[in-house]
Amino acid sequence: MTDNAVGNTAGTGDSDSPRIVVGIDGSESSVKALREGRRLADALGAPLEAVAVWQQSHSMYDFYQSQSGWTPEKDIEKLLQDTAEAAFGSDRPARFTMSMLKGTPTRALIRHSAGAEMLVLGSRGHGGFAGLLLGSVSSACVAHATCPVLIVHNKDQVRLDAEKSAASH
Repeated sequence: MTDNAVGNTAGTGDSDSPRIVVGIDGSESSVKALREGRRLADALGAPLEAVAVWQQSHSMYDFYQSQSGWTPEKDIEKLLQDTAEAAFGSDRPARFTMSMLKGTPTRALIRHSAGAEMLVLGSRGHGGFAGLLLGSVSSACVAHATCPVLIVHNKDQVRLDAEKSAASH
């Protein structure tokens, strides 16, 4: 599967200066990461880019989904917009863009962050033995990205995940 940019949903890119790239997944941790990314971008005078990654799935429902008008891009665009709203409200940074990438999250983020000033990611809070078994996008990016990687921890993520799990049962 290839990892490629699908679209830029807002703002104007500034490819001449290194940017702060923030991976977005819809979690509260990624909202905090976007806020931290803004702080860094403001301090460095760098553009800020929020990036969400989606993978193409293949199922017997693909035909139905295409007929209904639903696309993964619509969901990702909404996720980006909702995360930006949660992070900034109406006070979005001047050089802020949002991009969608298609592919596996780890590979897409590593490739897209090449040449960036920094890649900022939220931690989902999987620690200890479970984190070692499951692996994570953030640990793979720390190991393989060609730019510095900042992991923003959310001390409330374990509680939020537990509440979300209880609400879904």
